[in-house]
Amino acid sequence: MQESDAHESTPSAPDDGTASAPSEAAPSAAGEAAGSAAGAEATAPAPSEPSPPATTGPAAEPRRCRLRFTGTGEEYFGIWIVNLLLTIVTLGIYSAWAKVRKMQYFYRNTQLDRSGFEYHGNPVAILKGRLLAAGLLIAYNVALKTLGAVALIVVLAVIAAVPWLLTQSYRFRLRNSSYRGLRFRFEGPVSEAYLFIGLPMILMLAPSALIQSGVAGDPQHSDPMFGIFIGGLYLMLAVLWPYLHFSFKRWQHGNAFYGTARGRFAARPGEFYRAYGAAWGIALFCGILAGIVAPRIFGVAGSSTGGSFARGFGFVLVAIPFYLVAIWVGSIVTARIQNAAWSGTRIEGVAFAGDMRAGRLMGITLGNVVMIVLSLGLLIPFAVMRSMKYKIESIEVLDADALAQFVGDDAGSSVGALGEGAVDVMDFDFGL
Repeated sequence: MQESDAHESTPSAPDDGTASAPSEAAPSAAGEAAGSAAGAEATAPAPSEPSPPATTGPAAEPRRCRLRFTGTGEEYFGIWIVNLLLTIVTLGIYSAWAKVRKMQYFYRNTQLDRSGFEYHGNPVAILKGRLLAAGLLIAYNVALKTLGAVALIVVLAVIAAVPWLLTQSYRFRLRNSSYRGLRFRFEGPVSEAYLFIGLPMILMLAPSALIQSGVAGDPQHSDPMFGIFIGGLYLMLAVLWPYLHFSFKRWQHGNAFYGTARGRFAARPGEFYRAYGAAWGIALFCGILAGIVAPRIFGVAGSSTGGSFARGFGFVLVAIPFYLVAIWVGSIVTARIQNAAWSGTRIEGVAFAGDMRAGRLMGITLGNVVMIVLSLGLLIPFAVMRSMKYKIESIEVLDADALAQFVGDDAGSSVGALGEGAVDVMDFDFGL
């Protein structure tokens, strides 16, 4: 924006014409002037004291603005059902175009200060990435079943490729996202992705690869010590998981750009450990309680005359609380992590805040599950809209006017969609 300086000009005093009066009128004019001057001295008011300087009011507060989502289940249902049918008819080829249509609808209906976001992804490029990723997954599964110990090389190759694909995917997504004409971009280093993606993949995939390839011994009679070793790996992963999640969010938010403005991430790992600690505590308590109650339920069901029906009913009585606890724990983690991540994010001088509530998110999720089950899946679009609306509208920009001062950056051309297609095949969700 440009500012213009206001200039004021001082007008010259008007000419009253007295300087050109004839000299014959001077004596009488002098007498009249003397009399009027004497009267003026007697009636002239006393000079007024200077007024105190005007005080300025407090500085205007930054204008806060909450994100809004205007999408509806009715509108999205039309997009969703057409995408689903065309994807089935084309044997999955249309899925790339379906993704672009879906993303454009989501972006267009995500609004900040009455302006929507835009998505510019190329479906052809996404399709190429998906085909290559599908080929990699097929090669991985075939190698595990047919190549024996050589399959470990394939596993290591996949582990080495995934962090790079993830980085490329996020670069593609942000580069093809814009708000008010300014593009986003992402400059996160691939090396950091190997920490929070490569390490968990090694801990999760390597044990199964060792067993299936026969390196760990006979898959039908595994060594107990190997089982203890695997348990130790998973325990270590559980301890590291909150920090890995924190590292991912720091990488995701701290390396994003809006125009030339770079994001900053000021959240702390302790906020992530507290979120997961609360969830794990609830899960542990409910697990102990289930261990006490479940045997009695199955014991009563097994001794009843109902046979398989009674046992099935007992299974339902145990499964329903299990899923309720899973939704409860998931809602706590989701709400606390989103609040911590966005409240710790800055773009230049613009701060954000998150105020998602785990209880409300749990209620929405439970309602979505009931809707989907009773409708046999036909109400999935309505469930998606309900969840997305609450998650998006739980984020607030603390200085919306400052966003108008950001400028664009044309540095960096188009980014390949290989990573975007691969991440879709692997079903990895970046989240908010």
